[in-house]
Amino acid sequence: MMEYLSGSRGFPVEHAALGFLLERPMHGYALRMRIEEGLGPLWRIASSQLYQVIHRLEKDGLVHRTSRTTSAGPSRAVLHVTEPGAAAFWAWAGEPVATMRDVRVEFAAKLYFTRRLRPHAVTQLIDRQISILDQMQNHIQAQGHGDDAALQAAWQSLQQSTIDNFSRWLRTHRDVLQRPKEAVS
Repeated sequence: MMEYLSGSRGFPVEHAALGFLLERPMHGYALRMRIEEGLGPLWRIASSQLYQVIHRLEKDGLVHRTSRTTSAGPSRAVLHVTEPGAAAFWAWAGEPVATMRDVRVEFAAKLYFTRRLRPHAVTQLIDRQISILDQMQNHIQAQGHGDDAALQAAWQSLQQSTIDNFSRWLRTHRDVLQRPKEAVS
């Protein structure tokens, strides 16, 4: 049931939807606007993709809907996270990313939600990510050279610099990042 959540690559749309619905239940259009407001600087999502994600989350029992009637028009379907949905979200959000490719989008989203919903867990997430970065450095240093030693050495240098920069950024900004984000409006 959870494979697509833990095995997904690219934008963590399912997790973003769950995270925003943990903030508060809302209807699909409001969820789309909230994703754009909160994570718009990181990535974009098409409405059609979001509605496919919502359908899949419902089918998998991670989200359920209720109807809310409004005086201004027809009833709206309000989405709520289920217990399994919350568990799936926090299993994802609490884990550091294992590749530098996932840092910009996935780790940034994890940090975004952790700061808002579990600020006490930010330091642990950062420390675990730094530990993974250290392991990545060790792995790169242990790699042998292929048939183009100069290219391999240059590539390893780039990888190490990228990891070093992100690790340094986390350490430098740890104090600011572990402070709770102001209350969500």
